[in-house]
Amino acid sequence: DQGLGGDIIYIASKNAVFAGPNNLAYGASKADQAHQVRLLAAELGEHGIRVNGINPDAVVRGSGIFAKGWGAQRAAVYGVEEEKLGEFYAQRTLLKREVLPEHVADAVLALTAGDLSQTTGLLIPVDAGVAAAFLR
Repeated sequence: DQGLGGDIIYIASKNAVFAGPNNLAYGASKADQAHQVRLLAAELGEHGIRVNGINPDAVVRGSGIFAKGWGAQRAAVYGVEEEKLGEFYAQRTLLKREVLPEHVADAVLALTAGDLSQTTGLLIPVDAGVAAAFLR
Protein backbone atom coordinates (compact mmCIF):
# COMPACT_ATOMS: atom_id res chain seq x y z
CA ASP A 1 0.00 0.00 0.00
CA GLN A 2 1.68 3.19 -1.21
CA GLY A 3 -0.92 5.43 0.41
CA LEU A 4 -1.34 7.53 -2.71
CA GLY A 5 -5.08 7.12 -3.15
CA GLY A 6 -6.58 7.86 -6.52
CA ASP A 7 -9.65 7.63 -8.68
CA ILE A 8 -11.24 4.87 -10.72
CA ILE A 9 -13.97 6.03 -13.10
CA TYR A 10 -16.23 3.58 -14.91
CA ILE A 11 -17.98 4.68 -18.08
CA ALA A 12 -21.05 2.50 -17.75
CA SER A 13 -24.33 3.42 -19.48
CA LYS A 14 -27.91 4.36 -18.87
CA ASN A 15 -28.47 0.77 -19.97
CA ALA A 16 -27.17 -0.27 -16.54
CA VAL A 17 -30.67 0.58 -15.26
CA PHE A 18 -32.74 0.89 -18.46
CA ALA A 19 -34.08 -2.23 -20.16
CA GLY A 20 -33.89 -1.52 -23.89
CA PRO A 21 -35.05 -3.89 -26.63
CA ASN A 22 -32.64 -6.49 -28.08
CA ASN A 23 -29.91 -5.41 -25.68
CA LEU A 24 -29.45 -8.22 -23.15
CA ALA A 25 -25.67 -8.73 -23.25
CA TYR A 26 -24.83 -5.02 -23.40
CA GLY A 27 -27.32 -4.08 -20.68
CA ALA A 28 -26.17 -6.90 -18.39
CA SER A 29 -22.51 -5.93 -18.79
CA LYS A 30 -23.29 -2.29 -17.98
CA ALA A 31 -25.36 -3.30 -14.93
CA ASP A 32 -22.34 -5.32 -13.80
CA GLN A 33 -20.09 -2.27 -14.19
CA ALA A 34 -22.49 -0.15 -12.16
CA HIS A 35 -22.43 -2.69 -9.34
CA GLN A 36 -18.64 -2.90 -9.50
CA VAL A 37 -18.56 0.84 -8.77
CA ARG A 38 -20.34 0.22 -5.46
CA LEU A 39 -18.39 -2.92 -4.57
CA LEU A 40 -15.00 -1.40 -5.32
CA ALA A 41 -15.88 1.85 -3.53
CA ALA A 42 -16.54 -0.23 -0.41
CA GLU A 43 -13.34 -2.25 -0.81
CA LEU A 44 -10.91 0.47 -1.84
CA GLY A 45 -12.04 3.40 0.29
CA GLU A 46 -9.70 2.46 3.12
CA HIS A 47 -6.82 2.96 0.67
CA GLY A 48 -8.01 6.44 -0.30
CA ILE A 49 -9.17 5.22 -3.71
CA ARG A 50 -12.47 6.65 -4.87
CA VAL A 51 -14.57 4.69 -7.35
CA ASN A 52 -17.34 6.41 -9.28
CA GLY A 53 -19.10 5.99 -12.60
CA ILE A 54 -20.84 7.77 -15.42
CA ASN A 55 -24.11 6.52 -16.95
CA PRO A 56 -24.32 8.27 -20.32
CA ASP A 57 -27.07 7.87 -22.85
CA ALA A 58 -25.93 6.80 -26.30
CA VAL A 59 -22.96 8.84 -27.50
CA VAL A 60 -23.35 8.46 -31.25
CA ARG A 61 -20.97 11.14 -32.55
CA GLY A 62 -17.33 10.17 -32.30
CA SER A 63 -18.16 6.72 -30.98
CA GLY A 64 -16.19 3.66 -32.02
CA ILE A 65 -18.95 1.24 -31.03
CA PHE A 66 -21.54 2.97 -33.22
CA ALA A 67 -19.14 3.10 -36.18
CA LYS A 68 -18.51 -0.67 -35.98
CA GLY A 69 -22.05 -1.81 -36.73
CA TRP A 70 -23.74 -1.11 -33.41
CA GLY A 71 -25.32 2.05 -34.83
CA ALA A 72 -26.85 0.19 -37.77
CA GLN A 73 -28.16 -2.51 -35.44
CA ARG A 74 -29.72 -0.02 -32.98
CA ALA A 75 -31.19 2.03 -35.85
CA ALA A 76 -32.85 -1.12 -37.22
CA VAL A 77 -34.28 -1.98 -33.79
CA TYR A 78 -35.86 1.47 -33.53
CA GLY A 79 -36.83 1.77 -37.21
CA VAL A 80 -34.84 4.94 -37.89
CA GLU A 81 -32.10 5.80 -40.37
CA GLU A 82 -28.65 5.31 -38.91
CA GLU A 83 -27.72 8.92 -39.76
CA LYS A 84 -30.63 10.13 -37.60
CA LEU A 85 -29.88 7.93 -34.60
CA GLY A 86 -28.39 10.77 -32.53
CA GLU A 87 -31.50 12.88 -33.15
CA PHE A 88 -33.71 9.91 -32.28
CA TYR A 89 -31.97 9.40 -28.93
CA ALA A 90 -32.12 13.15 -28.21
CA GLN A 91 -35.89 13.24 -28.76
CA ARG A 92 -36.35 10.52 -26.10
CA THR A 93 -34.77 12.73 -23.43
CA LEU A 94 -36.43 15.28 -21.20
CA LEU A 95 -34.03 18.00 -22.38
CA LYS A 96 -34.26 16.98 -26.07
CA ARG A 97 -30.46 17.11 -26.39
CA GLU A 98 -27.92 14.73 -27.84
CA VAL A 99 -25.20 13.50 -25.48
CA LEU A 100 -21.72 14.23 -26.85
CA PRO A 101 -18.30 12.89 -25.83
CA GLU A 102 -17.41 16.19 -24.17
CA HIS A 103 -20.44 15.88 -21.85
CA VAL A 104 -19.07 12.58 -20.56
CA ALA A 105 -15.57 14.08 -20.24
CA ASP A 106 -16.99 17.01 -18.23
CA ALA A 107 -18.58 14.57 -15.77
CA VAL A 108 -15.29 12.70 -15.37
CA LEU A 109 -13.54 16.01 -14.71
CA ALA A 110 -16.16 16.96 -12.12
CA LEU A 111 -15.54 13.69 -10.29
CA THR A 112 -11.75 13.89 -10.36
CA ALA A 113 -10.85 17.60 -10.22
CA GLY A 114 -11.38 18.05 -6.50
CA ASP A 115 -14.82 19.57 -6.00
CA LEU A 116 -16.27 16.11 -5.33
CA SER A 117 -13.27 14.82 -3.39
CA GLN A 118 -15.52 13.37 -0.68
CA THR A 119 -17.56 11.33 -3.16
CA THR A 120 -17.23 7.62 -3.83
CA GLY A 121 -19.67 4.96 -5.02
CA LEU A 122 -21.62 7.47 -7.14
CA LEU A 123 -23.05 6.93 -10.62
CA ILE A 124 -23.74 10.19 -12.46
CA PRO A 125 -26.33 10.11 -15.25
CA VAL A 126 -25.19 12.06 -18.31
CA ASP A 127 -28.24 11.34 -20.43
CA ALA A 128 -30.12 14.62 -20.94
CA GLY A 129 -32.88 13.14 -18.80
CA VAL A 130 -33.95 9.60 -19.68
CA ALA A 131 -36.75 9.15 -17.15
CA ALA A 132 -36.73 5.35 -17.48
CA ALA A 133 -33.05 5.41 -16.41
CA PHE A 134 -33.57 7.49 -13.26
CA LEU A 135 -31.67 5.81 -10.43
CA ARG A 136 -33.98 4.37 -7.82
